[in-house]
Amino acid sequence: MKPSNYSHFVEIARQRAVEHPERDCIIFLEDGENKAVGDGTSAAMTYQQNDQAACQVAASLQKRGIKQGERVLVILPNSLEFVKIFYGCLYGGILAVPLSEPAGPQNMAAYLETFLPTLKVSKPSLIIVTSQLADFLRNQLPPELQKVFSGLEIATDQEILADTSAEYSAPEIKAEDTAYLQFTSGSTGTPKGIMIGHSNLMANLEEARKFMQLEEEDGTAVWLPLFHDFGLAAGLMGALYSGGFTVLMTPAHFIRKPLRWLSAMSKFKCAHSYVPPFALDLCLKKISDEELNQLDLSCMVSVTDGSEPVHYLPTKKFNERFSACGLKADVIRPGFGMAEIVIMFSGSKTGLHGLCADRHVLETEGRVKVLGDDAPAADKKMLVNLGSQMDGHEIVIKGPDNQQLPEGEVGELMVSGPSVAQGYYENIQATEEIFRQNIIGKEQPFLATGDTALLWKGELYFAGRIKDIIIIRGRNYYPHDIELVLAGVEELRPGCLMAYASGAEDESEHLAVAVEVRADLLKDPDVFRKYVLTSIDQKIIEIVGKHFQITPSERLYLEPGTIDKTSSGKIKHLRNRKTFAEETFAGLIERVSSSTETEDFDVAENKPSLETELTALFNKVVSLEPELDQPILDCGADSVVIVEFVDQVETKYALSLEIEDDTTLKDIIGQVKLK
Repeated sequence: MKPSNYSHFVEIARQRAVEHPERDCIIFLEDGENKAVGDGTSAAMTYQQNDQAACQVAASLQKRGIKQGERVLVILPNSLEFVKIFYGCLYGGILAVPLSEPAGPQNMAAYLETFLPTLKVSKPSLIIVTSQLADFLRNQLPPELQKVFSGLEIATDQEILADTSAEYSAPEIKAEDTAYLQFTSGSTGTPKGIMIGHSNLMANLEEARKFMQLEEEDGTAVWLPLFHDFGLAAGLMGALYSGGFTVLMTPAHFIRKPLRWLSAMSKFKCAHSYVPPFALDLCLKKISDEELNQLDLSCMVSVTDGSEPVHYLPTKKFNERFSACGLKADVIRPGFGMAEIVIMFSGSKTGLHGLCADRHVLETEGRVKVLGDDAPAADKKMLVNLGSQMDGHEIVIKGPDNQQLPEGEVGELMVSGPSVAQGYYENIQATEEIFRQNIIGKEQPFLATGDTALLWKGELYFAGRIKDIIIIRGRNYYPHDIELVLAGVEELRPGCLMAYASGAEDESEHLAVAVEVRADLLKDPDVFRKYVLTSIDQKIIEIVGKHFQITPSERLYLEPGTIDKTSSGKIKHLRNRKTFAEETFAGLIERVSSSTETEDFDVAENKPSLETELTALFNKVVSLEPELDQPILDCGADSVVIVEFVDQVETKYALSLEIEDDTTLKDIIGQVKLK
């Protein structure tokens, strides 16, 4: 069947159930590796079963009096239950609002910081959660939170799925109707509810199908969270749209053991996937040569690499190493997109390609001057090719006077076309500011992406985020460039580095960097401050000076876990900048400026016991009081946070831990003692 012939997604899902009812639609790997659940039944759904489940959920929601266009918050982990609930909302014309789970009941106060604005804007008729979270919301809320949830109907996924008494009444769904709300992660501001229309979804899935070369019965491996657009629209819905199947696991499955992602690709002969760049870095770090030999990646056709800036050399290293497993050079495809355009609006169809540009000209004049690949590293910048615009869409680089800039000049990235969403739910002002931009000589409105970029020979190249650009003495510096260079300092934690502009309103801005230090270097604070800090500080000054001819006037050295990130792993630049402007804050080890020297400080003579150390570390990273005999994965915290704790223990004590589903903190203490 040709999916582009249909007007909305539900039509496609229903028709596929009719045309190939026994074809696999979803395969869920409960442990990240196998699809058999505890009782031996298959954790998978065919197209017919998916259709039946969606009808049943829609009927259950209709029975509760939830009408077409009303909102339902879906706060569930990656699972078959999430799939059934989300598609059930679509079938009922009800606007699902997928959200991340809280790290645990004890973390509810922090979770509410972003949850409450979402709740206020979306005004849901129902909240669907896991049994554990439902019990907390119904029976264990502290008094100050009870008013927030009073009057809100709460149901568990199991309660919805067990209700089979109602008959499904198919609503009239139009192409111009809103399909669901995708809330932004809030890395650069307050979360907003993006109205994804059926027509937007259909247009973008069709272009993604062509770009990814999605074919009938192709498999797509997905570990990204389904509350995120990259996992939901691209990974889950894109496979169904094209008649393929999704092999699903959780983010924690991947992060705990990155081999699981590529093993699933190999085992189920998946042709496609979607990943952010850090996932490729994690595979390079965590997959051994012996494990490499177990993989057959010749089945892979396309993996979209996006969601955050793609860097040339790390991606090249991944291609080179995994080519030994049959990975073809054109499989890893850098792309660019955002939730306001459903998934993506450009991508390199032929794999990784770079443009070697003169760094000085780019940063001082905002234009491209091409250099040879053999140019000195300090003089060049490798821009990653993000492909051309999608069919029926237009990319424009806008100048300061709302004019279209010529090829090779850096300006604001603007996009128009049928994939652009309807706007922000209940936020007319933000919709006008972001979705209704005018460009001289163009009739249609454009979406302002908030990013800077350039076009070269019809291909898109990313430059940086407008709000994050650091301008010092008339020269533009891009944080992700500086952060990439800082990643070369081995004493610092990869992905936990932030470059930003600092300075009071009446002062010129200066370059500041905030970096998290490896936990193993902080075991003796006195030794660290006296001997290690000076060495790291000198390395940072030298490496930034070498690449950018500027000295970071302010260097903040932080404990692991201090830099605040969104649920999808992006650094919250605005929030962190506000925190770092404070004279002192939790997690600050030392603030060093070019005009001051580090100061020593006294430490307690008595070194804490191993149990005390690990208990304190668990409390700091996970934000929960640990129970020594409780499996750490059952403590109620986000699994990704648990993985972060394990990683810090491994780093601090220089060992590799064996973590199973029933591993307790006492087990970890025992493993460290044996070491």
